[in-house]
Amino acid sequence: MFRTIVFHEIRPEEEIATGQRDIAVNDGYNDRLPMPLYNNVQNFEQQMKWLQESGYHFLTLDEIKDFYANGTELPARSVHVTFDDCYQSVKKYAYPLLKQLGIQATYFIPTGWVFEEPHAYDAAHSRALSFPELKQMTDVFEFANHTNHFHQRHGISESRIMWAAKEDFIRDIKECNKYKLVTQKDVFGYPFGLYDDQSPQTLSEQGFKLAFTCDSGFNTADTNPLLLKREVISDSLGLDGFKQLFA
Repeated sequence: MFRTIVFHEIRPEEEIATGQRDIAVNDGYNDRLPMPLYNNVQNFEQQMKWLQESGYHFLTLDEIKDFYANGTELPARSVHVTFDDCYQSVKKYAYPLLKQLGIQATYFIPTGWVFEEPHAYDAAHSRALSFPELKQMTDVFEFANHTNHFHQRHGISESRIMWAAKEDFIRDIKECNKYKLVTQKDVFGYPFGLYDDQSPQTLSEQGFKLAFTCDSGFNTADTNPLLLKREVISDSLGLDGFKQLFA
């Protein structure tokens, strides 16, 4: 049994306090990042240090694949740390701490969002990183498929993978996997955590072994590996609430 946690933006409290931001991404998609997807730097540091000091094992994707494919036992205290969407604040604030603590994590990247060249840190927007910047972070992160141009939504209940034609979805995830940076080409993160009944079937047909939602809960041997649960860690949770997730 293990819990997967997911972060999006890691920012200082004073930046979070200014409220919701527009995203700034390479393919021009327009959206605003919801406030529950922010976590502050102090929270994040306390949470990561608590996991480490409490003896948690930080899972890799290969370990999770082995668990589901072969029944290989996981350490009793196991956690899988993930990030979505490749925002600048992760490189600025989260990456150095993870590197310092020796914590490995997974990054789900929508490759169409990623810029070719770096930009100066933009506190006023949720700006995506560049490919050169992401490449610098491979000592901490393994990168997996989060679509190419399909990280789009209608409201809070429907993402593009749910309204697009199946063949277009397949074409898009294949485009994402063409990028060398995406080394875990059989692992998928559902954009916004959203999916429908057809989504895992399509991924299975395309050879995907793991796919992650944003449904709450622990993952067990009985969990569908193409509908793995992840807990969104928001600023309001704090350290005490974070600890309760693992109780």
